[in-house]
Amino acid sequence: MKEKITQSSGNVFTDLGFPPEEAAILAMRADLMAQLRLVVEKRNWTQVEAAKVLGVSQSRVSDLMRGK
Repeated sequence: MKEKITQSSGNVFTDLGFPPEEAAILAMRADLMAQLRLVVEKRNWTQVEAAKVLGVSQSRVSDLMRGK
C-alpha cells in the first residue's frame, strides 16, 4: 500500500479536524507550554523554583513540562 502524504495547514490541530477557533487555542497553548519548558531549562530552574516564580504548585509545573 502506498502512503499518502498531505501537506500541513500549519496547525496540526486543524489538520486533525478541530474547529478553527479551538485549533487556534490549542496551538497557542501548545506553543506557550513549549516556551515555558525552554525558559525553565534555560534558567536551570528546578520544578520547585519554577513553581515559586509562576505562583503554581510543583505538580502543575511537572504537568506543564510533560505537555499536559
